[in-house]
Amino acid sequence: MRILHLYSDWKWTGPAEPVLHTCLDLQARGHHVLLAHSAQPQFDERTLGTKAREMGVNSTEQFALDRYLHLRGTFHDLFALPDFVRREAFDVVHLHLSHDHAVGGLCVKRLGKRRPVLVRTLHNRSVLTPSLGARLLLRWFTDGYLVFTEGFRQEYIRRFRIPPDRIGVMPMPVDLERYDPARQFQNMRHVFGIAPDAPLIGIVGRFQRYRRMDVFLEAARRVVAEEPRTRFLVIGRSGQIEDTVIKPVAQLGLQQHVILAGYRLADYADTLASLDIFSLLMPGFDGTARALREALALGKPAVVSDFGMLPDIVQHGKTGLVVPEGDPEALARAWIELIRAPERRRTMGEAAHRDAVARFRPDLIAPCLEEFYRRLIALRSAAAAPTPPHATPGAP
Repeated sequence: MRILHLYSDWKWTGPAEPVLHTCLDLQARGHHVLLAHSAQPQFDERTLGTKAREMGVNSTEQFALDRYLHLRGTFHDLFALPDFVRREAFDVVHLHLSHDHAVGGLCVKRLGKRRPVLVRTLHNRSVLTPSLGARLLLRWFTDGYLVFTEGFRQEYIRRFRIPPDRIGVMPMPVDLERYDPARQFQNMRHVFGIAPDAPLIGIVGRFQRYRRMDVFLEAARRVVAEEPRTRFLVIGRSGQIEDTVIKPVAQLGLQQHVILAGYRLADYADTLASLDIFSLLMPGFDGTARALREALALGKPAVVSDFGMLPDIVQHGKTGLVVPEGDPEALARAWIELIRAPERRRTMGEAAHRDAVARFRPDLIAPCLEEFYRRLIALRSAAAAPTPPHATPGAP
């Protein structure tokens, strides 16, 4: 098949990494794959384009794919993209973000009956509300939809009345070799000055206001009151971290208990491996919560809120615990429960690793997409086929 992926961003954030791995896996199976993405406005070593070149993914920056809808770039795409899709004879145009969905969908629909099928992966951390814009995109500019959990699939069917055969569940990949608990990892507790036997709870993210660090830190305060040896490792960065983490930590008197690890790169897996418990309350732009899945692959039990896909990723009571969103008392009690039950943590961690190996294998993605693409192409061909004339009464 000939497959064009559109991605209206250049940053190495959100769903960029899984999109690249998807393209790479499809290429490896013999498909002609091209990823079109925005051009980076300034030099940055960690961009989608840089990573695409490093990984060997066929990519192009010839289209603006400008999510800010600047007129020059948008007009260029509206005229250039349809010609390119027609000339290259793509079978599938796969859309990932709202801007490339709107522009790409409009451009492909202009090609008429012989156009490729339009597929949208819904990376959002929650199910879209059926607004006029969402209904327009999903009803008129999409042939097939991909989500990451069966719960989301059922909710999209209910909210948008999507035919069940046009919406599929896409596997969520994790690099199981990098996050293999049997590997030898660097001792990061020593790096951060954390005692070897101190209970250590970690969280990863860009700590913007919506990430519910207020709930996390209030729960941490309650845990420290009962289990003062507990430490909390905050892994990541944000332009808002002064207001979302640093000042609240001082106000709550948690300076000795909350350690800011900053943004980790070469030793990121080592840092995750140092944890006893992983926690996440609100996914970022990529609703599939990649850091959570990486921690589960490493055999770390997780405590998460019941927001979005998180309850579908963590099996409550088996691979971790799920608590009500926005409830610091419930979060603190779940942490304390696991802190005081090391054997249960070990059992949950082993189950988490087994579940990750079963559900998050990267080699599941390409076969799933191939089957889904072929189904949509067949459905479109059947719909476009001329209706046979009715038989004349009495004819032989």
